[in-house]
Amino acid sequence: MYNVEIESRRDNEFPQLKGCTYVEHIGATLYSKSQIEAYQQELLSNLYGNPHSRSESSRLSTDAVDQIRFWLLEHFNTSQEEYTLVFTANCTAALKTIAECFTFSQPLKDGEKAKDALSQMKNSQSGCFCYLLDNHTSVQGMRECLNDKTSAILCLPESELYNKDISKSFILAQQDSYNAGNCLFVYPAQSNFSGRKYPLSWIEAIRNQELGFQNQFTGNWFTVLDAAALVCTSPLDLGVHKPDFVTLSFYKMFGFPTGLGALLVKNSSAALLKKTYFGGGTVAASSATERFHVFRPNLAERFEDGTIPFLDIIAVRHGLDALKKIGGSMERISGHTFYIAKYFHHKLAHLRHSSGVNVAEIYTNGNFKDPETQGGVVNFNLFRANGDYIGFAEVDRLAQLYNIHLRTGCFCNIGACQMFLKISSEDIKSNLQAGHVCGDDRDLINGRPTGSIRISFGYMSTLQDAQHCLKFIVENFLETANPKPVFTEKWDEVQFEDEFENSYEVKLEMKSIELKDSVTMDTDHRGSECTSIGLYSMSQMTQAVSPCLDNVIILTNICLYPVKSCAAFKVSEWEIGPRGLLFDRNWMIVSENGVAISQKREPNLCLIKPSLDLVQQTLTLSYKDMKPVTTTLNREEKDFHSSASMSCTSKICGDRVLGTDCGDHVSDWISEALGRPGCRLIQQNNNHIRTSKLKDKENDITKEENLSLSNESQYLLISRPSVQELLSKIKERQSNENEAGEQIDLENLVHRFRANLIVDGGIGYEEDSWEQIQIGRHRFMGQGGCTRCQMICLDQETGQRSKEPLRTLAVSRGRKIPFGIHVRNDAHAEGARLRVGDIVQLV
Repeated sequence: MYNVEIESRRDNEFPQLKGCTYVEHIGATLYSKSQIEAYQQELLSNLYGNPHSRSESSRLSTDAVDQIRFWLLEHFNTSQEEYTLVFTANCTAALKTIAECFTFSQPLKDGEKAKDALSQMKNSQSGCFCYLLDNHTSVQGMRECLNDKTSAILCLPESELYNKDISKSFILAQQDSYNAGNCLFVYPAQSNFSGRKYPLSWIEAIRNQELGFQNQFTGNWFTVLDAAALVCTSPLDLGVHKPDFVTLSFYKMFGFPTGLGALLVKNSSAALLKKTYFGGGTVAASSATERFHVFRPNLAERFEDGTIPFLDIIAVRHGLDALKKIGGSMERISGHTFYIAKYFHHKLAHLRHSSGVNVAEIYTNGNFKDPETQGGVVNFNLFRANGDYIGFAEVDRLAQLYNIHLRTGCFCNIGACQMFLKISSEDIKSNLQAGHVCGDDRDLINGRPTGSIRISFGYMSTLQDAQHCLKFIVENFLETANPKPVFTEKWDEVQFEDEFENSYEVKLEMKSIELKDSVTMDTDHRGSECTSIGLYSMSQMTQAVSPCLDNVIILTNICLYPVKSCAAFKVSEWEIGPRGLLFDRNWMIVSENGVAISQKREPNLCLIKPSLDLVQQTLTLSYKDMKPVTTTLNREEKDFHSSASMSCTSKICGDRVLGTDCGDHVSDWISEALGRPGCRLIQQNNNHIRTSKLKDKENDITKEENLSLSNESQYLLISRPSVQELLSKIKERQSNENEAGEQIDLENLVHRFRANLIVDGGIGYEEDSWEQIQIGRHRFMGQGGCTRCQMICLDQETGQRSKEPLRTLAVSRGRKIPFGIHVRNDAHAEGARLRVGDIVQLV
């Protein structure tokens, strides 16, 4: 049932949520204000020392840590008589410990001796390692540690667990002969992909060898339960269900501390973990001059190498307190999050385009009927009205306009991704060759999704979070002539419709993995009457351009951005440098942590106006109501070895960049202007090479041209006719939807795209096809379209955010939201000059 009390407490307890919709709780939930304040107060009121010492402060630390172990075991309804809690860096570290230390060989019986080396080798390679297909990547990683320790490695979908004669396609590795030793089965208590809660009854069934696949792989079976996703919002009763090993991470439960997890070991199974390495605090005795050591008898002390993060462990107590005081019991939290997820799921499942196509393809094993089998997670992809998938990266970019924090990709669970998205191992290899890697934004390859969108709720989530996400989907992706639905119900006004108009069952088929039983999944009902709609495909958007242009195209504006993310410096002519326009994006502003600041995080950057004086060799920064500040253009060459300048390293789009700090005078000025203490102005080091990864459109070859501090290319070019076409669509959209909207004029819209080169003439979007162009006498190579993000929604004159033009651009331009093109210098351009009025010609 919905916990309405959260609504009245959230603003006070979670001030970081002001103006935000955070729906990524299964990835990392949020810490509360009272939790952090209580932790701070404890640190200020107590003296905690290294637990390995014997001082009073050290003993205080030891006692506090021991008490927290007790409280955690109590939280899971067990005690130290039955389980030992070992602190680890995270859930992954706990799984790695098991992989490195679990003994698969079955001990010889009393009086039995290994007859020869061969029998000893066979004995050491006994047992089976089996993991569920729907598992975290960290579980997959375990198999690589175990290949030489086991007789067989299996990866099974749920349906195959009950099969007594499993297909060879599920056996990843197997010795010539199988030895029935100690065997290990690993599965998640809750899928971090779909929120499916797997039966805890499997624990006992595995132990008693009651599942079908065990008929083929006999032995002494033990279970690892990955509880990281489950315990975020659901109870885990170890007094009833008793796995041999349990792994979890605390930041998923409380939001803080990070970098701390736990391995819970059933005491009766502890002897199966054989440790080799020993660190400080884990041995009772050791000799430096002889290979002699004896581990401590206590399991936790034996496995916690070095000094434990005792201050982080102390923070766990305050996380437990916050969970109970704010969220209530775990049963109540489970009901609360399930209620919100069910609401979101049911509303999303009923959305249809006017063409009859479902808006969403939802990946789940049921219809949210029971919180015992489903957590507060909804995983899905979206469709256009013509049945084409919408890439998750496009959805993510638009979600940022609404300040919605969600998760996209495969969520470190490639097994579930393969299962639900029908991705084979061959597809994965092919996608890798095509340039797609885990965590990138290559969301569609050959029209098929490489990942999906996940929304998950936590104990501090409200019904309004779900409603805001639904509003976002309806406003940006639902195409209908009918009035669009609104979601404004109060929690006690909600009525669930469990019956759906269409059947959503789809059999999941995979090329490399057999799935003999169907898995229910809300989805892929694209409708039998898929009508064409007014969306432009790339072929429709890109007009054929003949070598002889009908209309003259001229260069109307040259803009450079000396300081990355600050205002444009507009010139009538300018020199071409080795990295683009000379001094374009040659400086950047970084935070006190050394992280580059952009307009995404600090919109007022656009109000800082740089100007360059090449005669005086100065850069001057201006800001409203402040006296301008000036610094030298070539500080790096003049002062690099001076004590006043420091070499600094930061990152731009994943690339490491080396620069020189421009000193306290200008940095203090920037900090005052932005109201952000600790900001620094960094100039790019001319000796540090950073190259573009873009390919030339003409021959699909990467030239690796030198870059300034720009994101991807040396120049960005846009066309005024394209901007005018977009502006017309914005006004048309606002008129059709009866939206007042903000009034954007042509010049305002032009400068939101922050282009270096602005041209006029020709027809809209013809630049998409340009491979080579000549501006004046100088040749430039096209490098494809520029993918747009929410930065174009920032008014460059006021710093105010809006939802346009990204909303309309996403609809009119489709996948990747391209606008404008990247171009680069050719080999002979450096030192030449561009001038406003230069003719632009296709080459």
